[in-house]
Amino acid sequence: MKDFSKIIVEKIKEAHIIPESRLKLQWKSYLFWIIMACFIIFGALSLSMAIFNIIDIDPRFLKYLGLQRLIMILFITAPYLWIALSLSALIFGILAFRKTAKGYRRSTLFITSLVVLIISILGILSHILKINNRMDGVLSKKAPNFRDFTDPRGARWQRPGDGLIGGEITNISTDSFDLKSFDNQDWKIYYDQKTERVDDVQIANGEKVGVIGEKTGEFLMLVY
Repeated sequence: MKDFSKIIVEKIKEAHIIPESRLKLQWKSYLFWIIMACFIIFGALSLSMAIFNIIDIDPRFLKYLGLQRLIMILFITAPYLWIALSLSALIFGILAFRKTAKGYRRSTLFITSLVVLIISILGILSHILKINNRMDGVLSKKAPNFRDFTDPRGARWQRPGDGLIGGEITNISTDSFDLKSFDNQDWKIYYDQKTERVDDVQIANGEKVGVIGEKTGEFLMLVY
């Protein structure tokens, strides 16, 4: 009977394979644990930013826009960059976990489910604690160009054809006001006593508002 242990040892010698020390293997495992944790945290923060952008649309918008138009606007203005960053962090987090001492023993389905669960919980917790809101404020001050690139909310309020326009009030009349839109266009907004004001928003000069209504002419909007 062949002694397979001796055969394996001979093969190792022939291939000039030098076994790594236990300490080195442990440090490599710790390193991949740290890398995985970093990717999970990054993925959770990216997910929380995606949530922050998506829930900007008030459920009451469904009443005025209708389901089909609301879904279309969400699809067009979804925070795809933050979603892509979340998915990238998920993939690299899974790969890092598989490089740990125990990770290679687990199935891909188990690892994926575990990392998805952790990222989801941390992402939702970050939103509840308003960490994403503070991140948005920091980006607005420190990196406004990047913030504008990653934040689709402004684009949602530049769709007058779909009944959405946002900007700053520049002049007020009896039943209307002038609005300088976010893309620097001048609009005349008409309203009446039936117009609903969300969160009791004030119509005042310098106030930034979002308007839901119907485009009735060139740069004319009738508010619902």
